[in-house]
Amino acid sequence: MQLSCVHYMQLNCNCMIKKYTSEWIVNLLEDKKQKITPSRIRIAHIIASQKGVFSPNEVIEKAMGMDRVTVYRILDLFELLDIIHPVLTQHGEKHYEIHGETHHHHVVCTGCEKTSCIDCTEKRKKAKGFGEIHHSVVFTGLCDRCHSQKS
Repeated sequence: MQLSCVHYMQLNCNCMIKKYTSEWIVNLLEDKKQKITPSRIRIAHIIASQKGVFSPNEVIEKAMGMDRVTVYRILDLFELLDIIHPVLTQHGEKHYEIHGETHHHHVVCTGCEKTSCIDCTEKRKKAKGFGEIHHSVVFTGLCDRCHSQKS
């Protein structure tokens, strides 16, 4: 039985060391001179309640009654402001995670799409002549369960 990517990402990506709150997100919005709207506060609450990686559809489901376009615009804004960052699935679908204090990458099982973290202890080095450097890396392979089922 193959479980959905969203299910596995939620359960197995426990990357964050610190629990981020909706107040932390709202404070970041204020610090960055962004308008504080009821919709942004609602999405901040939803995101702060997530554990690990989450999909836009999960946010939309929890934001019952909120327009899809509004949710996507807020997610885009939060990404632009470095509140969340994208995590790509092996199928190229964009999911998100709250920007944590530690830089890390993910490994995705090509069998069941279980997602786990890879710790990157080496600091990112800034390229000469560039202000902010961003990148996205996803490693893929078979998790132990899928590997043993394949054998």
